[in-house]
Formats: sequence, C-alpha cells, structure tokens
Amino acid sequence: MVLCGVECVQNIAKYLNVPVKKIHTSENNVVASDSLIKNQTVEGFITIIQSLVKSSKCQDIFGANQITEALTIQWLEYAILYINYADIPVNAKRVLKELNVALKSNTYITGTNKTIADIALYYSLHSVMNGLSQQEQGTYVNVSRWFDNIQQEEKLRNKLNIVNFDLMHLYI
Repeated sequence: MVLCGVECVQNIAKYLNVPVKKIHTSENNVVASDSLIKNQTVEGFITIIQSLVKSSKCQDIFGANQITEALTIQWLEYAILYINYADIPVNAKRVLKELNVALKSNTYITGTNKTIADIALYYSLHSVMNGLSQQEQGTYVNVSRWFDNIQQEEKLRNKLNIVNFDLMHLYI
C-alpha cells in the first residue's frame, strides 16, 4: 500500500476546493484525468498537486518565496520516496525520526507558515500517527506537536478522526 496515492490526492483536492473527476493508479503512479485540464492527463504525485494548487484560490500555499517553494517541492519529493512506504513499521520509524529532527525548530515543515507540503504530509501520515502509542508519540515529540497543531484545522481534517495526543504525558 502506498500512502501518497489516490486517497491522499483526493483529500488534497477537497481541501483546496478543486473538483477532480477521475484519479487512479497506473504502474505505481497516481494519474488524474479529465479533471484539471480538459481532456488532459496529469501524471505523478507532485505534478498533480502543482496542478491542483494552480487551479485553486490558494496559490500562495506553495510558499511565499522561492526558497519556501523549493523546500515545499523537496518535502513533496521526500513524501514520495520515503513517507509513501511508511505503512511498513521499519520505514515509519525512520521517517518519524527524520521528521522529528526537521521539525525541531519549525512550526511547519518548511518554516513558520503552512504549505501544501504540510497538507500532503498530514494526509499521508494520518494512519501512521493514529497507530502510535503514547510512548511513541513522546519519542517523536516534534512530529506529534506538528501533527496535533495541523489537525486542529477542521477543513483540513475533513472526516478524518482527531489523533489523541496526551500532551501532559508527552512533556513529562
């Protein structure tokens, strides 16, 4: 199972309020057709997300400057290469450890403002975060803080359940 797949793209499209008619997987790649550009096929996770952002009213969500845009793309690539396979426990631990370091001094994955990378990571990691014990949440306290912060936005959370973080336990 891949975590950066059809369901993740559908959630991102819904968050951005961009209608997408048909999304499917073809040879381990996400494909959107008859959706963003009439009679065109857009292939690849990052390419589809870029098209969704361009079609939305939230175009600044890719970043406020070139550095943030580059970091956003870099984190989306990280999602495809590593988070995509975090449904396997060994991979999940490595990803959470790396994210924990990256989020040590940042509110969001690229700095102080939420980007499409945070949104994609949220949807990709929801099942992983939902499966963590309190002890594991404490081990990855920076990821837990970021995830708890980002999931508070009802529009982003949509119909996904809130992952419970016993913050007193995490900081003790």
